[in-house]
Amino acid sequence: MRRILLSGGVIAGTTAALALPGVASAEGAGSVTPDTVKPGGSVTFSTVCPDGVKSADVAGTVLGLAARIPMEASKTPGSFSVAVDIPVSISAGTFNVSIDCGDGSSSVVKLIVTPTGGVPTGGGSTARGPNRSLMAVGGGLLLVGAAGALFLRRRTV
Repeated sequence: MRRILLSGGVIAGTTAALALPGVASAEGAGSVTPDTVKPGGSVTFSTVCPDGVKSADVAGTVLGLAARIPMEASKTPGSFSVAVDIPVSISAGTFNVSIDCGDGSSSVVKLIVTPTGGVPTGGGSTARGPNRSLMAVGGGLLLVGAAGALFLRRRTV
């Protein structure tokens, strides 16, 4: 019975912890779509400001853009959005972009810029194709291990 009550308490606490931040930040909540982009790609920043706010903008300096990028009002009151082309010269990384409403409220969204081309990995031993000598040594070690296991098994039986 104690386990059931404890499990119920954990589930209720987790649900409240996940639900309350969403309720608390309903106004001034911003988003970026897609949240991962390559240099030269396009993203759309959106936000919902409190009632009566007539303007909103994106702080673009962190992305190498204009200091303030004005957002366009949508048909829904308090909703704003703007499409932005990410510069080709931007470095890969995670950028925290501020979206500011005209009343002074703001939100920060995370934009991830991925590197162009292949994944930046090291030049491991398989970078130049299979190494036959390493394969032979590994196969020999496997055979020695199997022979040792058979020897120990026969000895204990």
